Amino acid sequence: MALYPITPPAGIVKNGTDYANTGRWVDGDLVRFENGYLKPIGGWREFSKSTPINYLADNTGTVTTSTGSSTLTVNTSTAHGASVGDTVLLSGFNDTGGISADAINKSFTIIGAPLSNILTVTTTETATANASSSSANIYFPDTPIAMYTYRRNNGDKILAVGGRRGVYVLMSDTWYDITPAGFSGDIVNTSNGYGTYDYGEENYGDARATSSFALKVDHFSFDNWGEHLVFCCSSDGKIYQWRPDSGGGSPDSAGTQITNSPTGCQAIIVSHERHLIAIGANNDPRKISWSDREDNTTWTSTARNTAGDLQIPTGGRALYAVKWQNDIIIFSDVGINRLYYVGSPFVYGIQDAGVNCKAISPRGITSSGNFIAWIGENSFFTYDGRVRELKSDVHDYIFDNIQVSTQANSFGTHNIDFNEIWWFFPVGDTDQSTPNKYIIWNYLDNVWSIGSMNRTCWIDQGIFDYPLSCDSNGFIYEHNKTSLQGSPGRPDAQVPFCQTAPIEIGNGDRVVQVNQIIPDEETTTLPAITIGFKGKFTPLGTETDFGNFTFENDGYTDARFTARQVSMKVTGSLTQDFQVGKIRVDGKPRGRR
Repeated sequence: MALYPITPPAGIVKNGTDYANTGRWVDGDLVRFENGYLKPIGGWREFSKSTPINYLADNTGTVTTSTGSSTLTVNTSTAHGASVGDTVLLSGFNDTGGISADAINKSFTIIGAPLSNILTVTTTETATANASSSSANIYFPDTPIAMYTYRRNNGDKILAVGGRRGVYVLMSDTWYDITPAGFSGDIVNTSNGYGTYDYGEENYGDARATSSFALKVDHFSFDNWGEHLVFCCSSDGKIYQWRPDSGGGSPDSAGTQITNSPTGCQAIIVSHERHLIAIGANNDPRKISWSDREDNTTWTSTARNTAGDLQIPTGGRALYAVKWQNDIIIFSDVGINRLYYVGSPFVYGIQDAGVNCKAISPRGITSSGNFIAWIGENSFFTYDGRVRELKSDVHDYIFDNIQVSTQANSFGTHNIDFNEIWWFFPVGDTDQSTPNKYIIWNYLDNVWSIGSMNRTCWIDQGIFDYPLSCDSNGFIYEHNKTSLQGSPGRPDAQVPFCQTAPIEIGNGDRVVQVNQIIPDEETTTLPAITIGFKGKFTPLGTETDFGNFTFENDGYTDARFTARQVSMKVTGSLTQDFQVGKIRVDGKPRGRR
């Protein structure tokens, strides 16, 4: 007999066929690779200061049930302002009319809004009585699409969240809706009119139930001017400022447009030299404008100030900007440009930094500090002084599955604790706008992982102790804080796992009889993993399930199965960390058939 190591190298590979990836991990969820070892990602909990981010004031009301119906009638205390297709979140309701509290206290898509204070939703349970509940909370969540954190001069933490309909700030454990008057948010209205879907689908002349159009999706840019928050949303184009202390110890009630600042902007950024820079200023797609140094209300250049503007040398539109070392990298819809400080009299210079490297979305651009990374139209790119195309083992997983019509909702983030870049992207029907899949790139080990999670934006730890993220229901979560057990929004069936392509035991030319499995795992309490095996005699042959195996303190388990090639699935615990090392099987070569 002989011991055969069967643990693949670190990283998931999704390009090509399973058999072409023999001996590699090819599928997984809720796992990462750190220092070459398979581990679970950390769990998440609702942020301690978290209520859903709302675009309307919190509402209260009751729900009413009707015998034999799964429809809930929601009666709001004030006008709800919602429409069919919007999301409503019910919270704090008790069992009503035979429908459990668990079936009531969740998010719903509104199916009817007959009156300004009445709307209807469908539950998963059927009422056994006509009943009306006591009053509880009703939320109409905004969808967060951007986050920014910084500290005030006194050290207080500030979290800013940009939603599709408004802007919100958390300061001193209090949430403030600082949406400017007249603000035009990123409210995506799907175009479902005649001609918006494939020929021959649905009835002639009818509005389509879905759309194949790639819809315009907008983006936020946040920065801080000292302790003042400055921000811009590309759907609105104005540059706003919010002060945590307006002069009497209280914050501004809302963001206000900065005096004399340009309009029609795509983004803003504050330079190291203390200029406020506007990207795509005054609706000029190639214009970069900046304010006077230390004065963001002076934008007209004179001999006595350092305000100015220039044009980026591209045929595209300037869309976004990111700091990199001493420069500012400007992203356009054809490539990138480098804005650099030159001093008086020109203040800034600009040059091409890369072409044919368009980002699919400004939200998909993220920085690790040493480099910038982003998703292109059919590849990944990094910039560390020069543009490099990034070879990815999960290229096919994202670019064969991403929903093209809503791909601009994709976003990227950095996870400093694990040397990772995460990208989230939408997969599903053409109306799937929320990113629901992710890929992880460990740039230190250059390995990849994949998984599923509903997220709309994310910001790394730094100002706050843990990474923060938002979901499409407007909730904020702290990540890497606990185990996966009890993580909100995680389906019960979703567990950490990783699965291999076929593994050929021995040289692959003989059948091998496996008699024992010898695991290598590190955890607090055994067993932390379950290992399952399936086998085939040929790549296209019938697959046989050999069952699942767990391991106690003796360090091995008996097994009796025979195959030429096997696939292995490692399923991990939800309640504790684990680390998978070198798994071996005790096998005996048989014949060639």
